[in-house]
Amino acid sequence: MDTISRPLSLCWLSSAGLSPDQIRIWLENEPDPVQIFESFQRTRSIPAEMNCPEKIAQTLSANSQSAAMGRWERLLEQHGIQALCCLDPDYPAQLKDLPEAPAILFYQGNIQALNHASTAMVGSRSATYKGLEATRQIAERLSHAGIAIISGLAHGIDAAAHQGCLKGKAPTIAVLGCGLDQDYPAENASLRHQIMERGGLTLSEYTPGEKPLGWHFPYRNRIISGLADCLILMEARIRSGSMTTVQHALNQGKDVFVYPGEPGNPKSEANHQLLREGAIYFTTAEDIMEDMGWLDKRQDVGQNIESPSPDPLPPVSATEQHVLNQLEKGEQSFDQLCEALGMPAAMLNATLSMLQIQGLVEALPGKIYQRKA
Repeated sequence: MDTISRPLSLCWLSSAGLSPDQIRIWLENEPDPVQIFESFQRTRSIPAEMNCPEKIAQTLSANSQSAAMGRWERLLEQHGIQALCCLDPDYPAQLKDLPEAPAILFYQGNIQALNHASTAMVGSRSATYKGLEATRQIAERLSHAGIAIISGLAHGIDAAAHQGCLKGKAPTIAVLGCGLDQDYPAENASLRHQIMERGGLTLSEYTPGEKPLGWHFPYRNRIISGLADCLILMEARIRSGSMTTVQHALNQGKDVFVYPGEPGNPKSEANHQLLREGAIYFTTAEDIMEDMGWLDKRQDVGQNIESPSPDPLPPVSATEQHVLNQLEKGEQSFDQLCEALGMPAAMLNATLSMLQIQGLVEALPGKIYQRKA
């Protein structure tokens, strides 16, 4: 085929199951991934020092055919996906020296969002109401102070962290466990769109088209902690994906801040164990900023602590207004809203998410919603 683009060559290089270290070896031999692709087309060989099984070469050969390459080309264009490798100047400096750092990253949005001071925020997908509210408030306060929030766009604490950050001034960064063409979870598609609109960033080490497989997420978590200056654990059980992120952060030498949570609540059992073991206790965003030295370096992190007014949000849409009008009648469950509005569940989910981001609707336990005063 004709000369391919650099992002397309990186799709091909990341598609065969090579480890990050193996890809690095190949890039050390030939820093240009387009040249790697063209050389492989001629020789069908992989550098011997990579110690690859024959099936890797077979997969790369199959993936170099026009059908596979054409599909990736369409996905890159359709979803505005860019790609970079560990040799590129825009590759995150925070990741370069980490063990098993991704050799290739795909991204959408503002890559300069990585230049902010930042913290990762993680926690349970099935978080308590109090945990979600605390997460939104702390993320919003940090964002007003110029601190970017990094999380995984999952249900629960992740989504609340992104939502809180969107109310502030700093960008929020989502690291996904699938290809960036995948809307996962589907209920957070609207939130993801808002992240992009507000100058944020989505990242993934997975090739476009890659499905959200279960094992991707604990492995993905090393990137969430690796990109951040510190880690905040809001609410988690001991055996949870959030605890893999904590372990990655500790292995990376990052400070881990732990919110105390509700005594006796099993959803905060990991919090209480970590605090007994010496993790950093905090209750406010200011606690974190003080311990990280951000209060003394406002210019460096773009802080605006005294003036936490977010930029005005755009007017609500007609669909959003329809939901607000219905909630004027009082608290209603998700099912009641669906029936009363005649709206598809996916559309209602997305609309409610946006109204929560704008501070117009509050979610109560049991999927009950009310209009905020």
